[in-house]
Amino acid sequence: MKLKNKVAIITGSSKGIGEGIARVFIREGARVVVTCRTEKAGKKITGELLEAGGTAIFVKTDVTRSRDIQTMINKTLRTFGRLDILVNNAGYHLSKNVEKTSEREWEFIINTNLRSTFLCSKYALPHLRRTKGTIINISSMVGLVGQPNAGAYSATKGGQIAMTKNMALDFAPDGIRVNVICPGWIQTPLVEDWFNQQKDPEAARKYIFGRHPLGRIGTIEECGQVAAFLASDEASFMTGSVITLDGGITLGY
Repeated sequence: MKLKNKVAIITGSSKGIGEGIARVFIREGARVVVTCRTEKAGKKITGELLEAGGTAIFVKTDVTRSRDIQTMINKTLRTFGRLDILVNNAGYHLSKNVEKTSEREWEFIINTNLRSTFLCSKYALPHLRRTKGTIINISSMVGLVGQPNAGAYSATKGGQIAMTKNMALDFAPDGIRVNVICPGWIQTPLVEDWFNQQKDPEAARKYIFGRHPLGRIGTIEECGQVAAFLASDEASFMTGSVITLDGGITLGY
């Protein structure tokens, strides 16, 4: 197992990519801290991880609040005594261009996606220094190539990539590795909602699948496998890396 006895905090891990990462980490032997804002959803996935034979706890956390984040980390340390891996996955998408985005919406997206990456990393770093741990940020292909009608979202995802490179430089002397994954279209509840909102969901699905050289979109399991690799000793010489996980769609974007 790649992550045997490692302790991992995964933000936004009750569904979607975060859920996929949590499930793979458990399978690879990690002890997982599930976090999200909704207690029912968080307890549900935590229960499923325990039923699968894993070790996991749930900590209700709003990643826009520094007090919640500090509580999350303190509970992790009280329960497991250490922290080896932080996955900054929590995020939200807003389908609006800059002109149509209100100041309140801008602040919400910045706080949820980018400020949370800063705060979680800030408060985790002293403990990751002790274990020579690792940070994995979940950005998006949008941070690399842009996306129409996603001004605030694009800004945060590009910011996560830049922050990853900065932290990789700053904390390499401490033995801390920092990398970023940029997923493309992944089969998540949010993507499924998008398909269902189109005039012809099946036609939209066929079109999006066809845009991918591999002929399909990705799975949360595949996101988890890449994250597990980056968190493991197999990636011990990787830091500041930007991993594109998009089925090749950006090659002809």
